[in-house]
Parts: sequence; C-alpha cells; structure tokens
Amino acid sequence: MKGVTTVKTFLTVLTAIALFGLVACEGPAGPAGKDGASGTKGADGKDAGFVYFEGFKADLKCATCHSADTDTAFRVITKKTQYETSGHKELGNYDRNTTTCAGCHTNEGFLERHASGFANETFTINAASGPIVKQSYPNSSPVACFTCHAPHKRGDFTIRDSGSVKIFTLVAGQTTKTWNSTTSSNLCVKCHQPRMTSHFLIPGSTSTSFQPDPTNTGATDTAKIYTTRWNNHVSGEQSQSLLGFGGFEFAGYAPGFPSSYHTTAVTAKTIGCETCHMATPIGNKGGGHTFKVGYIPEGSTTLSYNLAGCNTTGCHTGVTSSNATYWVNPRAEIKAKLSQLGKMLADTNVTKKYSLPKSGKAVAWVSMSVSGTDTTWSGANASSSSPLVIVPAARSGALWNLQFVQSEYSKGIHNLKYSRALLDASIAEMQK
Repeated sequence: MKGVTTVKTFLTVLTAIALFGLVACEGPAGPAGKDGASGTKGADGKDAGFVYFEGFKADLKCATCHSADTDTAFRVITKKTQYETSGHKELGNYDRNTTTCAGCHTNEGFLERHASGFANETFTINAASGPIVKQSYPNSSPVACFTCHAPHKRGDFTIRDSGSVKIFTLVAGQTTKTWNSTTSSNLCVKCHQPRMTSHFLIPGSTSTSFQPDPTNTGATDTAKIYTTRWNNHVSGEQSQSLLGFGGFEFAGYAPGFPSSYHTTAVTAKTIGCETCHMATPIGNKGGGHTFKVGYIPEGSTTLSYNLAGCNTTGCHTGVTSSNATYWVNPRAEIKAKLSQLGKMLADTNVTKKYSLPKSGKAVAWVSMSVSGTDTTWSGANASSSSPLVIVPAARSGALWNLQFVQSEYSKGIHNLKYSRALLDASIAEMQK
C-alpha cells in the first residue's frame, strides 16, 4: 500500500509541474495585426466587443445601445418589454408563412419584401398580389425589433423603410391611393393594407366571387359570393379608412361619403399611426411599443385608454375616455349603427328580399356573436359549395360595409364621417 501511495504522490507532483509550465511560461508575442480598412488602427470595429462580422456598421459599440447596469438612451430593454405585450407579438401568427402571408406575418417574409422594393409591389384583381413574397418560410421567426429596425447595420434605430405606399382597393370604380404620411406610419401601412389572396376573387378550384361594384343595380344583376371572407384582409381597412375610401359607396347616396379631419391630417403628415398607437407609454400596458390605445391597468379588469396621442398640438385638448364629444359619443354611435345593420343582415325577413334562397329557404347573410358588451358578426354566410346569391348585386354592399367598419376596429375614431356614411347608406339600402 505504501508503494501505491508513493506512486500516486509522484504522479500528482508531476502533473502539477506540467500544468505550471503551461500557464506560467509565455512565448514571444506574435506580429501586430493590420490596421483597419480606413487606414487608422482599429477604426473598423474598434472596441466593438465582438467579432466584427460583415454587414455591421463601422465603429459600432455594444454599449451605445446596451448596458449591463442601466438601460441606455435608446431604452432597448424597455421597448422590448413593451413589445412583448403588443398585439403584433401576441397575435402575430408567424406560422402563417406561405407566399401569400409571410410578407407581413414573418420577419423573413417582410425582409424579402424590403429587399425586393416595396415600391415595386402591384395589385391586380384576380391575381395574388400586394404584399406577396416569392417563397414560403417554414422556419420562420416572428415580426420583432429587427423587422422594423436594423441597428447593427445602421448603428441607430431608424426604421428600415419610410417610403410611400400604394394602398389598393377591391371595389370597382375606385382607384389606388398613395399613403405618404409620417415616416413611421409609412412603415406601418406596409402591412396594414389590403391584399389579393386565393380565398377572395382569384379563380381556382371554385368559382370567382363577385367583385363589389356599386353600379350593378339592375334587377337581374347578380352577386355570387363563395367565401366567408368576402372583404379586405383584416387590417387593410385601417389605412383605407384613414384615407377615406375602400368602402362600398352606394351610387346615388345623396349625403355622399365625406371624411373627417384625420384624413386631412394624415395627408398633411401632421399625424400618423404612431401619434396615437405609440403615444407616451404606460409601463408595458399601453402606448409606446405596445401599440395599444386600449389597455388593462395594473390591478384592474376594466379597459382604459391611453389618449395622450389625441391631446397634441394641432389636434385636440382635454380628450379622455369620458369625453363625450371626441370619444364616448362617436364610438357609441358607430357601435349602434353596426348593431342595427348587423341585425338586419342576420334577419331572413330582411335578406330574403334581396337574395335567392338556399334549398328553398331564406338565408341570413351573416351570423351574430356576442362577446362581453360587444356584438360582432362573422363573415358572409357562404362557401365554395353553397354560394350566397344577392340580387340586385349592389345590395351586397351592405355586407361589405358591415365588415369594413367592424374590421377597422376603431369604431369610427379613424374616420368618423366616412364610417357613419357607409353604415347609414347600407341601412337605407336594406330598408328599401
């Protein structure tokens, strides 16, 4: 046993000497590295704190945006925390990664559109068009910070693209409009715009749905709708509403279809989406990068509203969630009109006057659902095998407008006058 102990002791000492030799002795220094590409020592990536990959901005320093102890002037951590509670993150649906969806629902698809040039996008009735990409992204990532910003490449948080956007329309007789407002809003509407997809008008294995056309008022003009989603893609109505078009404008409607001041202000670049949706943040509940106007305060179950964006120079003063003139009454009015029209379109005694029955029975155009204090209506009561048939075709505009105003979500705040006119005209048509 004594011999074994001696051998173990010897091996331990020998190992220690070897390790000491490795760490204690240092060979001669190698030659100095080359100067940076600009000709001065370390100018490219000096003190960056990471391996300097191609595509990173020269002289980029991590600490400019990140700090171990406190957040920096860019408030990266704060804004990331806000974004985690946003509808974009919670409802982003980045599994929608096919060619018709990935351009807005995934980071990769949006970057493809950016690389291809947003200005080159076109819109064609009966063809997949608008924010469409050339490939699907099965390994997609969600829309996040680097979708809208490229800080490592630019060295700041300017947005990727602030160019104007062509906003298309699916309604016959209307023409494309250009959104060219604030730089941030120009980025928002890269996705908050209509699109053409296979479930709407494009011919395929099923017949093509009727294109909304206010001139089809003849007794034999027939609208056949083969899809429940007979409307703009949800969120496309928001940019259209603010520009004052995209709804079904019934021919001969005497009061016309005017727009509110918001349309003027958007066109004049006085306000943009960010004015209200990115107003002074309330923690990670509302405003800022939550993009939320409506939010639930800490310790409450009641919805509140961040209206700091309304109370800005050149807009309003004293707007609160209890303000009757600018908030309570307009929303209540549009909500009531939506309810009135929705009930009419769900009432077979009303719809049978303007639709051909299915299997000999009158059919409701929509179905109603109630969630809390809100009443909403699902899409058209139609399918590829059982179309909704409306005569005269122009009456279908009431269905179009119900979904248009409901799906732009603001209950008239975006464009009160236009929303009111669309609903009033639709109600009047269904009462004839």
